[in-house]
Amino acid sequence: MASQKARKKKRIAKHIVRAQDRKRQEEHAKNGTTEPTAGTATTTTAPPKKKKKKSQHVKDPKEAQSYLSLWKYRELAPGTWKFNTNTQSWLFRHMYDSDAVPKASFAILMDYLQGLKGRSRDWANEDAVRRVLRYKEWEKKGTDSNADADVVEGEGEGSKKEEKEDDDDDDDDNNEDDNKDDDDTKDESK
Repeated sequence: MASQKARKKKRIAKHIVRAQDRKRQEEHAKNGTTEPTAGTATTTTAPPKKKKKKSQHVKDPKEAQSYLSLWKYRELAPGTWKFNTNTQSWLFRHMYDSDAVPKASFAILMDYLQGLKGRSRDWANEDAVRRVLRYKEWEKKGTDSNADADVVEGEGEGSKKEEKEDDDDDDDDNNEDDNKDDDDTKDESK
């Protein structure tokens, strides 16, 4: 018997125990009983732990401005500027925010972006294109809503309906012409 390994008690995960408790409580609520049924063990579960949020470092815009100015004058004073991934990422995220990156720093930032290589250059380009497209869509929605407002007010309402009817008539004429052409080709093939 000494050679046999002692069996360990099988542990049940907490989320499974909680689910089982909830199920029992629902059954008791349906049955109208307040006591658990025979053969079931009651376990108390602790409330789920809340995850603590990491305190995020808020970068001072002056720190980013200093980074850019050191980058600009790095050739005049070698060894003063050092690449910082976090600062570069912050600049990318906030480059369109005029409060975070003022005009003077933005001009230096444009020079900085010219020298980018690799994935960061691609990302900056994709972000700029995305923002331009989003702005164009927003601008388009703004002009569409102005056109809709004219129709609601009643200005030009009749002329727009007439234009639509005229367009529909043109389409019907084109379809008839197409059908005639099809008939002509059938006659030629016979």
